[in-house]
Amino acid sequence: MVLAVTGQAGLVSAQVLLQEGTTVTGSWLMRLMLLAPTLLGLYVTWRLFLNPYVSFGQDRFRVNNLFTHYLVPYHSITALEGRTALILVVSGYGRLPVAALDAAPLTGKAKRDAIAQELLRRRAAATPRAGHGFEKRSTIGLPEWLGPVTSLTLFLVGSFASRGG
Repeated sequence: MVLAVTGQAGLVSAQVLLQEGTTVTGSWLMRLMLLAPTLLGLYVTWRLFLNPYVSFGQDRFRVNNLFTHYLVPYHSITALEGRTALILVVSGYGRLPVAALDAAPLTGKAKRDAIAQELLRRRAAATPRAGHGFEKRSTIGLPEWLGPVTSLTLFLVGSFASRGG
């Protein structure tokens, strides 16, 4: 996660420098062409490294994968599988991979095992509650407003940086 945030900061810094350099010699079209790969890099970094996560709720386990979000009641988890990643077996819904918990060589396996132990503990104490069933939501990406706001911010930072120098 630290590498992903550092990478995003590096992309933004490089974009500011590129925008500053093109204000004197380049056109708005050149600025747009330089901005597009940066926005794509920010999006891909966020999607792959910062968006997947898991969290424990009172009655349900939240799995936020790349393009799918699951709310899984603890009582419906029948088994935990996977040697290198965590896979939930949910009664009536099959096997659900947990993208946020891969078994990375240094830290992933310990984190995966800790999450699995906590899930087993919560499953043993869980009782079904009305209105807290299984939910699956598919997403296609970032919120609609984030792209234009990021783009405008990068243009303004580049514009202000070029005036200051």
